[in-house]
Amino acid sequence: MSEFKNNIEIQVRFNDIDMLGHVSNTVYLNYFDTGKSSYMNEVIRDYDFTTEAMVEASVKIDFLEPIFMNAKIRVLTRISHLGNKSFTFEHQLVDEKNKIYAQCTAIMVCFNPKKQESILIPESWREKIRNYEGFTE
Repeated sequence: MSEFKNNIEIQVRFNDIDMLGHVSNTVYLNYFDTGKSSYMNEVIRDYDFTTEAMVEASVKIDFLEPIFMNAKIRVLTRISHLGNKSFTFEHQLVDEKNKIYAQCTAIMVCFNPKKQESILIPESWREKIRNYEGFTE
């Protein structure tokens, strides 16, 4: 499996904080979605979600440590598995010392929004992901 090559800084916003003074667990998915956007913009670049989209089929988040207001965190993102119609994103929320605050696994299914049906992973996506991640399949 490849290392996390894609990473983006996350700004912890005032409205992310809950009554306990840390980031609400409902906000973490937004942070991981920011990682997905960053990854797609860096790796796929020329995608058109009006014809070739992706939808989340499954999400699992492990909350390891609380994140507080002034934390300097980044979301690390990679694709760890390519199937026929689906692929798996893995994410980590880390600080500047690479301490892991949360981990996420999200299974994405490629989807044609006009036809409202799943599709094979576009070959152009597959090739770009393989090259970026260093897959040898």
